[in-house]
Amino acid sequence: MLKEMNGSHTGAEDAIHNWLCNQDDDLLAKGILKADRTINGALNFCTQKASELKNENVAMIDDTTVFSWVKEYFLLDKIDIKKVSAKVKTSSEKSELVEKKVKKKKKTNTVSIDHGEQLSLLDFL
Repeated sequence: MLKEMNGSHTGAEDAIHNWLCNQDDDLLAKGILKADRTINGALNFCTQKASELKNENVAMIDDTTVFSWVKEYFLLDKIDIKKVSAKVKTSSEKSELVEKKVKKKKKTNTVSIDHGEQLSLLDFL
């Protein structure tokens, strides 16, 4: 799995990898170690499952359902994945836009305070 994530991968594969790293299920850990299982394979499995639920060529699936499919993929003994043509979008897609950071200089006001002098809050604005 580490080799797979070191190479080129999508935001969807990142989301699956991050979810897997946060799990503490022993059976899932054994499933991840199976030689024929990959994150890309899990993504394809989820794509196939989503295509079965599509309506007019569109499928919107919540994260909980997708991650249950990821778990199912790693726990099944035998997988039969059909190649499905689909565009996968996630909430964690990598953005191609680079935001420019604008540096703003903080304005500081210095007020000298004598002990015993009454202060006005307006002096600090």
